[in-house]
Amino acid sequence: MNTAEFDRMFAIEETHWWYRGRRELVRDSLRRHAPPGRPLQVLDVACATGMSFRFLGDIGQIRGIDISDETIRYCAMRGIDRIVKADAMKLPFAEASYDVVLALDAFEHFDDDRAAMRETWRVLRPGGVLIATVPAFMSLWSPHDDAYHHKRRYRRAQFRERLQQAGFAVERVSYSTMILFVPVFLLRRWRRLREGVANGAPPASGASAANPGKEEVAVVSDFGVPFPRPVELLASAITSAEVALERHVDLPFGVSLLAVLRKPALRP
Repeated sequence: MNTAEFDRMFAIEETHWWYRGRRELVRDSLRRHAPPGRPLQVLDVACATGMSFRFLGDIGQIRGIDISDETIRYCAMRGIDRIVKADAMKLPFAEASYDVVLALDAFEHFDDDRAAMRETWRVLRPGGVLIATVPAFMSLWSPHDDAYHHKRRYRRAQFRERLQQAGFAVERVSYSTMILFVPVFLLRRWRRLREGVANGAPPASGASAANPGKEEVAVVSDFGVPFPRPVELLASAITSAEVALERHVDLPFGVSLLAVLRKPALRP
């Protein structure tokens, strides 16, 4: 992710409706599924600007890892120093070190997402929980994915299968941001047509999908597209209502996926 996107994330993620909705989902998932007892040992994989330290700091001790120097700098700006520069496909921690692992919009960034999933399984304690979110549906591919350096988007069955292959027991996999799926789809289709992004496929590294062999022009995420304040307020209200719904049912489609996985406990 480029520096401008880190700047934008750092500026908006405390108040933006999408980030707030995701935090509500994650907190609710941990409340219902995390191992009993406090404090918990928590690892945030690809921790970005370190917001998990703020909204989950009451559940235990959090450590973050990320490969980016920008991440470490932004976390330092929040007063967070428990960050390790590391590759998620080869975590520098002993087996069974953590009660909870967070991978919030992380796996889509890795060349080998299966290796990263296996590593999260390895560092979890038996009975520990992985909370993971990823973007859904390649049909939603747009300049937003280019700006965030995504490698892929997932379908539920595909995501579930890869996590099970890594050794996890699946407690739930649900789509999220369902009600806003159509507006997001239309926005991203418009951006793809306007900005010349290939139909539903990530561009080759260093090249524009519309102009193979040429250097890719700078793109911005959806968070860089301005919307009127009433639209933002409506999106926030819809997201809060959907979070409440998702406490009770798994959603059949959506812009993202939320998964709750458990490392099976050791048998006596």
